[in-house]
Amino acid sequence: MWLFDCSLDNYEWRRTIIVLSSASAPFILAIYLISTNQMKKWVTYTLISSFLIAAFGWEIWINFGLFDGDPVNLRRSAALSCALPMNINWLINSFADTGIVWFGIILVSLIYRYNSKPFNQFTWLAFSILFIWFMAQNILVETIIYYNQVGDGALLSWAPLMPFGPWWNPTLMSFGEREVTLQSQSAWLIATPIFYKISIYFHNKTDGK
Repeated sequence: MWLFDCSLDNYEWRRTIIVLSSASAPFILAIYLISTNQMKKWVTYTLISSFLIAAFGWEIWINFGLFDGDPVNLRRSAALSCALPMNINWLINSFADTGIVWFGIILVSLIYRYNSKPFNQFTWLAFSILFIWFMAQNILVETIIYYNQVGDGALLSWAPLMPFGPWWNPTLMSFGEREVTLQSQSAWLIATPIFYKISIYFHNKTDGK
């Protein structure tokens, strides 16, 4: 297995396992549910759209450093670049982002006791649930999981959903020496209403099926 040839230390092993698990689990589960006809069409369409939004909205751009940013291989160790090759790193992260959106949908459904109201029309409670979840997980990513890749002064590329680029990147909050910056958080700040909007659209278009 290629991972054993990458000379990962314990910290890097943990990060790699978390990233690969976060990306593969929702993908495998979605394939199973779709193949057994247990997946609702509106959820499937929402997740496919979410994957495309994440991939083209920010993951590809910051992965390759396309516009005044450093490519991911310059923002992490050689061992992590071996374990998570740059050419597929954006794909792995996009799958993980899709899983985050899916969990948000599940969370809203559970809180509303599977009432379809939050996906029939916009509600502030449902939006707030998604916003809190999306931002909380992204703060965790910036300060812990991908600290050296997106935090700690990392130079991230401009992207369609990260419009301020590396040129204006104020600190929003800090936890000790670890800072939460606008550039890293802007994608989910902007994407939250987009993800919610498309979930409502597909739910209504398929009559919740």
